[in-house]
Amino acid sequence: MKAFEVQIRELKRQLETSPWLKWAGVAIALLLAAFALQSMEGWRAGRQKAAIEAEQNLRRILSLKGQDAWLEREKNARQLRDALKAQLPGVSTPGMAQAALQSWLRNITAGFESKQNMTIRVNRSGPVDGMPDVIRVNAALNGALSPRQSLGLLRQIENSPNLVVVETLTLLSDDNNTVHLTVNAYYRVTGAEKP
Repeated sequence: MKAFEVQIRELKRQLETSPWLKWAGVAIALLLAAFALQSMEGWRAGRQKAAIEAEQNLRRILSLKGQDAWLEREKNARQLRDALKAQLPGVSTPGMAQAALQSWLRNITAGFESKQNMTIRVNRSGPVDGMPDVIRVNAALNGALSPRQSLGLLRQIENSPNLVVVETLTLLSDDNNTVHLTVNAYYRVTGAEKP
């Protein structure tokens, strides 16, 4: 403790003998106080901004509190989803869905001549995201069709009673007149086996 008191006395003596040291100490204290105030001001501004954002969020939530429109919209959306899902043809297995698509494609291409080389390839089936009991079956059609015949084929696909979507269409109108179609058909799996 004595060494500390000796250092304090020595510091007091130096401060009394040199007045500029007093002013330097005051300047250092003022700078430290200014830095402290500046950092506190930054912290206060950040907290104020966070409080304003929280209040705005709360007001937005409270403004929705009495609205039953969202519940009604959810109910309508579910009913629409269920109605659309009910329109999908039901199959017991994914294999049955592939067979049904292949059979339907053969029926709509049966009217073409053998020289037009219509080929049908059912590629794959898989579940639709967010709808585990709905599957998408992909198929490809290739043939030597004129643009008019290709348009007729597209109209038949468009008039399908089931949900069939044309994914890609390549039509070459040259000496060979070729068409390449990729379609996706959607089915509802009603059996115990689901993909």
